[in-house]
Amino acid sequence: MGPGGGGGTLSPAWWPPRRRWPLDSLLLFLALLLLLHSSEEEKEGDAASNLLSDVCATCHANATCQQIDGKNACVCNYGFVGNGRTYCQDKDECQIGTEKICGDHTSCHNTYGSFYCVCLEGFQASSKNKIFIPNDGTNCIDINECEVSDICGLGGRCLNTAGSYECYCMEGYQIENGSEPFHSLTTNISCKEIDCGKPPEVQNTEIIWDNTTTFGSTVYYKCKDGFQHLGERNFSQCTVAQKWESITFECKEITCGQPPIISHSKRIWNGLSQLGSVVEFTCIKGFYPAGTKRRSFCTRSGAWEFLDLRCEKVEEFADVALNESCLTWRRRYGSAGINETYQLSMRMLGSESNTTTDILINPPAREETVNVCLQLHQDTNYSVEITARFARLILMLKIIHPVVEKKVEFSNITLVNGTCIKWWRESGTAQAEETYVIHVQGLRWYQEQFHHELILNFTTDSQTPEVCFNFLPGSNYSVNVSTINLDHNVVVSTKTEIDDPEPPKVEFISVQGFVPLLRLRKAEEKNGPISSYQAVVIPWSSQCNFNCYSSTNVTYFSKGSDSESYVAAEFPAQAIGDGTLEFAPGDRLYYGKYYNAPLKQGRDYCIIVRTISEWDEVRTQSCVAWAQIKDLSSPPQHLTVVVLGSVAACCSILLLLLCVACG
Repeated sequence: MGPGGGGGTLSPAWWPPRRRWPLDSLLLFLALLLLLHSSEEEKEGDAASNLLSDVCATCHANATCQQIDGKNACVCNYGFVGNGRTYCQDKDECQIGTEKICGDHTSCHNTYGSFYCVCLEGFQASSKNKIFIPNDGTNCIDINECEVSDICGLGGRCLNTAGSYECYCMEGYQIENGSEPFHSLTTNISCKEIDCGKPPEVQNTEIIWDNTTTFGSTVYYKCKDGFQHLGERNFSQCTVAQKWESITFECKEITCGQPPIISHSKRIWNGLSQLGSVVEFTCIKGFYPAGTKRRSFCTRSGAWEFLDLRCEKVEEFADVALNESCLTWRRRYGSAGINETYQLSMRMLGSESNTTTDILINPPAREETVNVCLQLHQDTNYSVEITARFARLILMLKIIHPVVEKKVEFSNITLVNGTCIKWWRESGTAQAEETYVIHVQGLRWYQEQFHHELILNFTTDSQTPEVCFNFLPGSNYSVNVSTINLDHNVVVSTKTEIDDPEPPKVEFISVQGFVPLLRLRKAEEKNGPISSYQAVVIPWSSQCNFNCYSSTNVTYFSKGSDSESYVAAEFPAQAIGDGTLEFAPGDRLYYGKYYNAPLKQGRDYCIIVRTISEWDEVRTQSCVAWAQIKDLSSPPQHLTVVVLGSVAACCSILLLLLCVACG
């Protein structure tokens, strides 16, 4: 209710008037409020700062004050453990485990507030430092003590192990003063070279030895001349037990016993049967010798040499007649229709030259009567021997004062250079043409199937005609020259020399690490009779130098040095026949007079086969490479066989055999 009573509404005129504040006073008031608030905050900050400073002051000497989540806290330093205020004691890191904290092959060492690592004996730090801590990446690696020269001493072999090493004795040495393995630097154990001393003696032998007695040394035994060996092992080696191997070898005197018996012969013998003893056989009266060998020698094999001698009964030729200078006879009963070869040997009696003329006669098989005209001189005596080669019959007769017709168409027939014939025509026939029939026959005693025949007509007006022929080597030839108009003929004979023999059929073999079994087949006797084959061993260095034509046959025991070639074996041609010969180099056997000595390990060799042909005091030979053997010391990792053909390198080696195949 208002002042006039009645409780009515007051009008604005009755409100009290508003108080108005000056602007400056208001700003001053606000400034005072801000100042008051700032003072309160400073008081609160000083109190908090004082509180933090008090915590850091209480940290242990081995601790540092660190702020964690806005608050100060005392934390023990690295290497210490505790609450940071009252205690911080040393932490033993090595308790965690050496391998975990330092790694393999180490030892851990704790220090006050830290630790360090050291490599065990036999190992070294990869950083080359003696001590280390694992956080620098250092680790311990094995020391290879075997790199130290002669750490195991003479004859010792070093084997490196993890953190150490072991010593063993090499081959050829044995342990002394201990056992294996050993450490030579810390003990007096050592390796001593094996020495077997002087080798054992074997009665009736010669020792082949290089005077070494250490491990692996080998001594060979060779029977003295006149003795033969029994047993396979003729050598002994120094073993690891410092003893020579036992020898299953002995030498027994060679005796051949009674010589062979040949029917219808008598024996000339002094009763001795030792090595080199000889017995000779002669046929009794009424028998003639067939064969080439009449003597037999006691050989190293304890047997008498093989003899091909036979004593055949002498049978007379039938109806033998001499008509002027022509000799005729009737072939023995049953021989008509058979090819027969006769050899006629005629010698002029009373002549100082004592020259013998040999003629080969091969009449047609259908003719029963044989007729041959001889070149005889008037009033001269001759002895004639005719041999039926295949029938083994002999006719011996004398021609006394033959009557020779003086008028002849030609005379003085001679041989020129062994392959041409030349004769002189009688006076009065010059410048007149004459036709001659020339019949050439060639035979070989060592090849019954061989027959070289040539018939030709030759017309000439020359005073001294000459005809040349292509004779085959190693053959006997008879040349019968006759005229067509006159019944006159002259026979001359010649013998051709042998050429280099054909090489045998071999397969060239190249092997490594072992000795092969070699084979050969007999060569063809195209250029002359083959008497034997030789196996020649050539130690190879850069090339094989071998003179195939050298007549010197060096044996294993007569060679001058280990680099010199030698003949290891000789095989008679008749021993091979039509079969195949097998030969193993170095089998320690005798072949003829040659010893097939064992091949040395660690060497390379060439094997040559030499073919020898001998006839009429002439010797020829040819060679062919047979085998190449490489590196006998190494075990054969594989077999290398090179076959160059059925006739390996079959060219004859003419003057100097250079074993290019050995390269």
